[in-house]
Amino acid sequence: MSVYDQISSCCSRIEKADTKEDILREVDKLDQYASYLNADKAKRLHIHCDNIRKLNVDVKVETHNQAQFIRNLF
Repeated sequence: MSVYDQISSCCSRIEKADTKEDILREVDKLDQYASYLNADKAKRLHIHCDNIRKLNVDVKVETHNQAQFIRNLF
């Protein structure tokens, strides 16, 4: 699987996650994949990951939106 496929898979799991721990686990994986990207995309990916980390898990719509923003980077 390519890095982009891995990132897309993480985004899908974030959208389906039921707990904050599940979301944070996937966000940590996304941060690791950033090292395989060019500097601009890596920076934007880190920003979206930080945005997700700051969210309350009850804000499911915003978590979903952030995952969509990450997908749109690629």
